[in-house]
Amino acid sequence: MSKSQSSNKKKEKSETIPNRKSIFRNFEKYISYKHTGLIAGLVYFVVVGLVSFIFHTVGDYGIETDFFWGYVPGAKKFLSGEIPMDAFRGPLYPMVLAIFGFILGDFFHAGILIAVLSASVVVFVTYELLKKIFSPFVSFFVTILLAVNPVFIQYSYSAGTDMFFNALAALTLFFFFKNKELSYKNLIIAAIFGGLSYLTRYNGIFLASFILVILFVNYWNISWINRIKTSIIFAAVFLITFSPWGFYCLGEKGSFFYNENYKNIAFEVYGKGKISWDDFWFKESSKITSLTEVIFKDAGLFFSTIIGNISDHFINDMEKLMGWQLGVFVVLGLFLLIISNPFKRWKEQGTGYYIVNLFFFALLLVIFYSERFSLFLIPFYLVIAVQPIFFEKFKVSKFLPQTFKYLLLGGLIVFTFVKSYSFNSENINSGPTELLTLRDWYHENIPSEQKGKILAARKAHVAYYLDMEFKLMPMADTYEEFISKLRESKIDYLYFGIAEAGLRRELQFLIDPKSNHPGLEIVVYFKNPPSVLYRVLK
Repeated sequence: MSKSQSSNKKKEKSETIPNRKSIFRNFEKYISYKHTGLIAGLVYFVVVGLVSFIFHTVGDYGIETDFFWGYVPGAKKFLSGEIPMDAFRGPLYPMVLAIFGFILGDFFHAGILIAVLSASVVVFVTYELLKKIFSPFVSFFVTILLAVNPVFIQYSYSAGTDMFFNALAALTLFFFFKNKELSYKNLIIAAIFGGLSYLTRYNGIFLASFILVILFVNYWNISWINRIKTSIIFAAVFLITFSPWGFYCLGEKGSFFYNENYKNIAFEVYGKGKISWDDFWFKESSKITSLTEVIFKDAGLFFSTIIGNISDHFINDMEKLMGWQLGVFVVLGLFLLIISNPFKRWKEQGTGYYIVNLFFFALLLVIFYSERFSLFLIPFYLVIAVQPIFFEKFKVSKFLPQTFKYLLLGGLIVFTFVKSYSFNSENINSGPTELLTLRDWYHENIPSEQKGKILAARKAHVAYYLDMEFKLMPMADTYEEFISKLRESKIDYLYFGIAEAGLRRELQFLIDPKSNHPGLEIVVYFKNPPSVLYRVLK
């Protein structure tokens, strides 16, 4: 090889390295741009919003059951001048739904809009929050992986409180961690959003864990006197935000913190695997009157269930919420975080971020698992997975070539996106679209004087589309008793479809319109899928 050829190769190599470095520098400049998070949120809103309104035409029988069963009736009550009260959730979401529903003229589309808007806020907040606490690189890749997560996308177009609560809780974190120095303005705003989170879902009480962050992490580096004063301010504003609701509950139900979520805990501890959901709620739940009773009925079983749920919930989160392609990196990240002695970095914002998320994980241990309950934890898990790749104090970061880091994360993003596309293509319109056909037939063929006021079914969707009040199908030991209870409840119509046949097997014969059903008159039936609308004879 000649000297000139050798020098040319060296020159090409020396030009390649600076070019590669300049690419990485430009990339860092773009992801550090002050409006990148806002752009990410807006792009997510436009893309997912269009997909949602085009393809999500009817609510499904799974996660959107609560929407039609509880939130729409609550919104209607609010518009009629009543304050909606639910035994398991706060009043804020039905009130917001009422406002959006009034503007749009349709509660279901209002619910979708709230979900998409809330998800876009979460995307924006996640980007900006993690950029402040960790680094632009961690922020960028966590936000992209969040935005393509199958479950996150699913709840972005699903009508319900899940994403709305997620947005309020994320805003609480955003304002609390916004500055590295203490800002009372941001502290108060954070506490207000924390109180609003509680008014949406009562597990928003986990945000009170910020008091522990103020007292014992102290990344603001303030004196004990100021820590105590600051924690009192946060707690007071947090409490004041939802205290009007608390006093209303005190007057109506006799308890400032009224809710019946202890029944969900009771099912997890004493009912799961032993009794069906319907049997528990119809027959056993009324026997339980307090959380104290749930705990001390069998304290050993109660605490062993919680301890057992640590591994059970975590494994479910890795499998159903994150996917094991990311779960293995979460496990690795946890291991590296533990062995790196996190107490060395105790007085950092990151410690406070971890603590608040761990409190939320711990709170969920008392109830049955559902990936939708863990939505808030997706960025937390992703931080643990991505952090070792960029954080130099984790020695693994030093041994990974820069190009390999980006190829690895790029591959994970592509894999997760493909998985998400497949999952949501199947689920986005998996609801009972036959109800739209029934709705059109009903309004075209039933005279106004024959239209009913109350409809019984197992799911509330059909009552929404037929514009009737929903009543749950009564439990009965015999068919005669069933008809009698329908009449006692002044039910006008009974709908029996796939969901009813699956959950009330003793009444499966009602899905056959050719059989004789005394006390019921067939109004219309459909063959695919099989469903029947009956008129209840008085």
